[in-house]
Amino acid sequence: MTTKTEIVGYIPPQLYQRVEQFREQQGLNSIADAVNLILEEYFRLDRCQTTTSETHMIMVEGLKDEVSDLKRQVSQLQQNFASEVTNLKRQVSQLQQNSNSDRPDRSSNTDGQSDLLDRQQLAERLGIEETAIAQHETDGKEFVEWSKSKDPEQISWQYAGANLFERVGS
Repeated sequence: MTTKTEIVGYIPPQLYQRVEQFREQQGLNSIADAVNLILEEYFRLDRCQTTTSETHMIMVEGLKDEVSDLKRQVSQLQQNFASEVTNLKRQVSQLQQNSNSDRPDRSSNTDGQSDLLDRQQLAERLGIEETAIAQHETDGKEFVEWSKSKDPEQISWQYAGANLFERVGS
């Protein structure tokens, strides 16, 4: 560990202001650090020759505090995000329930097939994954033809909104 020698001096206000500006520009913690750096640069000394472990420790502690604060902020953001996702899922579920209960029951047509299916029911009927339906459902006429090609009875389906699908024709 290096020893420090105390120097006391008085400088004009203009010079002090310049040292203070230098301290701020360099992100240093004290005027003493700024004066040390100015002298190191003036005498072209390697900064490692004069920087003490104490200065390093102060810098490390400052960084640890910043990292700790950032971790806390990230954790809070994750909690907020998880809470929002849960809230949105609850709202979507409620909307789907409301939509299903608001729709009149279109019982069945003459062959006993329901005229209205949700995405899961249609996926089962077509023998495919729900994600495949989700990829195609907004394609309009293309979806009608696509669903017909997948349906075991060659029935066409179209998206009716609110995660529901209705038979086309017949």
